[in-house]
Amino acid sequence: MGTSDEITPNERKVFRAVGRAHVATNLPIFTPTENGKCAEEQLDILESMGVQPDRVAIGHLGSLVAPEVEVHKAITRRGAFVGFDRQGGGSDDRNVPMILKLLEAGYENRLLISADFGVNAWPNWQQNGGPGISRTVTVFVPKLRRAGVDEETLRRILVDNSRRFCAFVPKIPRTAERRGES
Repeated sequence: MGTSDEITPNERKVFRAVGRAHVATNLPIFTPTENGKCAEEQLDILESMGVQPDRVAIGHLGSLVAPEVEVHKAITRRGAFVGFDRQGGGSDDRNVPMILKLLEAGYENRLLISADFGVNAWPNWQQNGGPGISRTVTVFVPKLRRAGVDEETLRRILVDNSRRFCAFVPKIPRTAERRGES
């Protein structure tokens, strides 16, 4: 579930439902934005439903061209993850400097980097001459290395952050027996 340029009433309704589902299950939430718009508002709605920010990743923030990464920093300061999830393509050159700004600010533990293979992904498949689904590590990560990001930092971003975000302890459903009913 994502949002439009401005969150619609139906999107708000769905975000509240997602928040309730998370509170019941403890599953992590990864939500796209429309080119980075409404990121903070998405987090506001989820938090109002009782969702802890460290269980949320706000995606498509690499599409929000912001050299000083103000929105990205605001999201990470609140404890949520920032998703650069369209990497290994045309946006890489503008995203590397933004990621470097976040690293300089000390937010490496709140970054998620991946490739987005949605409906228009066919040109990216290897059989169609594209870099394939591994394009984040085969195309984008080498650009981060060339920009000076060391291997330990890359491991923390690519492995540790993903592992920490995806890990969860499922909530045990309430059964009639556990509620004291017969």
